[in-house]
This record gives sequence, structure tokens and C-alpha cells, in this order.
Amino acid sequence: MDTGTDPIADPLALDPPSEAVRRLGRWLIEETLGAPRVAEVFRETVARMVQLGLRIDRAHIAYTTLHPLHSGSGATWTSDNGFREENYAFSRDPAQSGWFQSPIRHLIERDVPEMRRSLAGPDAQLDFPMLLELAAGGFSDYFAVLRHFDSYRASSDPSFVNVSGGKTGVALTWATRAEGGFSDEEIAAIRWLAGPLAVMTKMADQRAIAETLAQCYIGREAGPRVLAGAVRRGDFAETEAVVWMSDLRDSTKLAASYPISRWIPMLNDYLDATVGAVAAEGGEPLTYIGDGALAIFSVEEFGAAGARSAAIRAANLAFAQMAELNAAREAEGEPAFRWGLGLHAGRLGYGGIGVPERQSWSVIGPVVNEAARIESLTKEVGEPVLASSAFAQGLNPAWRSCGFHALKGVATPMEVFARPASGA
Repeated sequence: MDTGTDPIADPLALDPPSEAVRRLGRWLIEETLGAPRVAEVFRETVARMVQLGLRIDRAHIAYTTLHPLHSGSGATWTSDNGFREENYAFSRDPAQSGWFQSPIRHLIERDVPEMRRSLAGPDAQLDFPMLLELAAGGFSDYFAVLRHFDSYRASSDPSFVNVSGGKTGVALTWATRAEGGFSDEEIAAIRWLAGPLAVMTKMADQRAIAETLAQCYIGREAGPRVLAGAVRRGDFAETEAVVWMSDLRDSTKLAASYPISRWIPMLNDYLDATVGAVAAEGGEPLTYIGDGALAIFSVEEFGAAGARSAAIRAANLAFAQMAELNAAREAEGEPAFRWGLGLHAGRLGYGGIGVPERQSWSVIGPVVNEAARIESLTKEVGEPVLASSAFAQGLNPAWRSCGFHALKGVATPMEVFARPASGA
């Protein structure tokens, strides 16, 4: 049975089926007031429902989210295989995914809040492939509940519409192998608990979205500080770090050679190969200035020697990945990308700068400016990587001195170093 209108506009306003279910609902609300993770609370909720005697053999939660890598998350529990967390890709291929023939998609597209299907006996209604699978697995009853959220997401995003119909919310599905299916009391309890579960999911997801976007757009170190309250212009901190400054050669000429629709993917390929290596080695990409990138390796996190080692590993990985990328470009008749990298080490400050209404968290100080000048010097010296003495001192194998050079805006000439002949 599909229900075209929501029979429970306010589930929490109704009398729950039992005091035990009421207590479980109160527990869910208390969890919501903390810092819940959806999957963990859902797993505990299902365990408590089973302890209360609800004959559940499969439980599933799926909800939309805002994340750079996926459009939704969820979890599935079965009495056979236990608990599994899940993330859902932005695009779903109908040929490789059951999404387009799923009961949840059916509910979303038709804006129907509930669906119940008998899976066994003469009244079985197996009108979705998933229900056929559940019936073959010995399940007797299936019940799905949908709860919508409000959303900042624009429904014009094609990937978003394809997955969720332009809506945000949570879907909860329940199945049992019990003979005769769920009882009326069990359905009432599941239906009532959908309200507290939806509230918990929405609050937990909003917190997760804030943390994800803060780290993605502000930074791994600065993001948590902003969420903790450092939002006033002038809030700042200091840190010791290895500074990575990289830049693409001839980018102005390259950008003028392609339409923007082709140039942006190419630029992202270059950044994946270079700055992606920083992230792979535990460094923190901080900001992009066109095709230039600024990143750091925290001494507090890695230690002084560890931060330099991580930066060297990232550089080696970046050059290996760039070699693969350039081989692919040349095979397609495109010119190879050339780039330069400057490495420096020292103490820098980071904080909110700008006007009160629009601020940016940035790292500032002489170390940052000097790293940028060192990177620019790679063109003049003819080395793809140059480092300051603060970075290169004591490295084994030793880096090669390229002499002292005057850097724009720096009072005294600096000695710069190139990688050893081995490239290590």
C-alpha cells in the first residue's frame, strides 16, 4: 500500500504505542542534542528496537547530504550480516545501479510518504526488483517511510535531481522474516520512531555538512577554528610549517588556447596530479590563486623532520603523476604541462582577513612571501624544484646549492637548493 497523504503530520504529537517506545524516542532526542553520527545512532536505535521485541531482520537508512565526493549517505543492518555504512555517488548508471528501480526513488518521485509491501503468501506484491530479492531471502514484509527536509540545494543541479528528485530528506526502510509480517503494533512503533530518527538525521547531517564544507573551503586546521567561534576579523593563530608553493608555467597562454569548458578540466587534472600529491601525503592545501597553489605540512603534526620528509614524498609523487598526465596529453596531441615548486619552512600566521562582511582565512608572513619568490626563481635557475636553506639544511641525501639569489621584496639574498641528482 502506498499512502498518498501523510497520515502523521507530527509524529511526536501522537501517543506512542508503548512507554518503552516513548523512552526510545526520548533517548533519540537526547542523542540529537549532542554531536551524533547518523550511522552510529541508527545502529544503536535498531539494536534497541530489536531488544524491545520488534521483529526486524533488515533496517536501512539513506539521506541526502552536501559533500564534494558524494550526494548521500546511509547504513544497512541485517540480522544475517550485521551493519554496513554507505556513501552514494553523484551520478548513478541505470545499467549498474538498482536506484532507478528502487522503492525509495518511487516514493521520492511521487511524493508519497510511506510504502508497505507483503513479500510472502497470496497477497505478495513484488513490484520492484529489490522486493523480489527480499522475498527470495525469506522476508515476509517491507515498510518504507520518507521524511523531507528543507534544503539550500538548487534543484537545477542535474546530478542532485537525478538522485533525489530535487529534494532532501531521509528514507527509512524495514523488513522482517516473521510469519505474517509486521504486526499493527510494530508498524505503529516504526512509524512513530521515524519522526525522532528524521530529526536526529537532519541535525547530525547539518553538523557534518558544516564540518565538511569548513574543511573543504577554509582548511583542515582553520575550519574547526571557525566553527568553534573564530569568526571575527583579526582572529589569528601562529604555526610552524613547511610551505609548498607551486605554479603552472605558461598558464596565461594555455588558458587563451582553449575554451573555458576545456581549460577548467585540464587545470583540475594538473591540480589533481600536483596538489593531490600534497593531500595524499597528509599535507593541507590552503588556497589556489589561479593555477598557483599554496599548501603546508604542519610541524606540530609531523615534527620538523617529518614535515620535510612528507613534502619531499609529495613532490616525488607529484612529478610521477605529472609524467603520466603529460604522456597522456602528448598522446592526444596536447602540449605537456610544465610547473615549478618552491619549498620553504618557518613560522607563519593564519587568520581572517578582509572586510567584516566577507573574510578569507589565509596564511600570511615573510615565509609565505619568500616561498612564492623561491618558486618564481625556478624559471630563472632552470630547476623544477627549489628550496630554502631552512628546508634543505641537514637533508640526507644533501640537496645541491644553486647559490645566493636576490628575491623581490626580500632584504638579503637567499641561498636556494635543488634536489639531489638522484631526484630524492
